[in-house]
Amino acid sequence: MKTLFSISGYLWAVICLLLIPVTFIGNGTFSNKLARLSFMKVNARFSGGDLDCSLNKNNYTLEIYKPVFTALIGESKEGFVQVKWLVQKELPPTITDTIDFDRNGFPDFWVNINTKNGKTDFKALDKNVLDLSISSKVKNSWLVRVNLKNPKK
Repeated sequence: MKTLFSISGYLWAVICLLLIPVTFIGNGTFSNKLARLSFMKVNARFSGGDLDCSLNKNNYTLEIYKPVFTALIGESKEGFVQVKWLVQKELPPTITDTIDFDRNGFPDFWVNINTKNGKTDFKALDKNVLDLSISSKVKNSWLVRVNLKNPKK
């Protein structure tokens, strides 16, 4: 019996010794396949949340994302909303817009963006809107994230 345990122990050690280099070499392939599984999803804190609505304007498309209040358990007291201006070719020198992200008929905040130097003027028009978090050019679009108070908390 002692010999059987020894043989199985040595066999398991050899299998593990062979598995370690295989998993190290195939790490990129394994991680890509794991990331493509249907239950895997990028956290909304990094992706900006799910798209809520897309509005076609004169020279651009305005994408408003759902507010994000992620927490380890439940929702946090503060979060953000992401808004993106998409253009076909080139960003205009300035973008001025009022945003109603909760679609209640009243504007929630106003932004004026100088796309040449990145200077962004911001004015909160709703009690749940705190301040501007991010204003940045991303490829052929401009993106802002605005910090919010969670109205449920």
